[in-house]
Amino acid sequence: KPKIIALIANTNEGKSNMLYHILFKLKELNANLYAYGLRKEIEGIKAVYSLTEIEQIKNSILIIDEFYSIFDIDNRKEKRNIESVLRLINHNNNIILLFGLPENMKKFISAKVNAFIFKKSSIADFINGSRAKNVLLSYRGMELGSTILELPINEALIFDGYHYSKVNVPYIKETDTKADNLPII
Repeated sequence: KPKIIALIANTNEGKSNMLYHILFKLKELNANLYAYGLRKEIEGIKAVYSLTEIEQIKNSILIIDEFYSIFDIDNRKEKRNIESVLRLINHNNNIILLFGLPENMKKFISAKVNAFIFKKSSIADFINGSRAKNVLLSYRGMELGSTILELPINEALIFDGYHYSKVNVPYIKETDTKADNLPII
């Protein structure tokens, strides 16, 4: 079914690795795939670079990495355009996955999300009153502390709108764009 799914995690907690894991699984299913913000090109996945392109996608799955770089939610004029794009999801029969940080999940976007995927996240970074924060704080598993959702880098917590479940996410070395970073000191 058409829907919006958000993946939320702190910096360096495996968001991009999970993104590529999801893409590879969807490719196996021969899904019609589009992506914004990929650091590594993947054969068979069409890149998009604007809201205009996103509006024209039909019967597909669109993955948007660092969604706040294409969705300028703080710009009022742009916010209306984003609202229009998101309204078309059901009409165009699309699934959109938004990847971002807890502080990017503003109330406006958070209210439109149907399912959440959490990786390690600092609770203080979430927007007070946002649906994302409310969904996270409703979880009563051992991983949720008073200041952080503590998950190993290879795990994610999924809330599908009805219940919570944990999944394992394998490391994908060939898509790790940070693996060759040299030590700064």
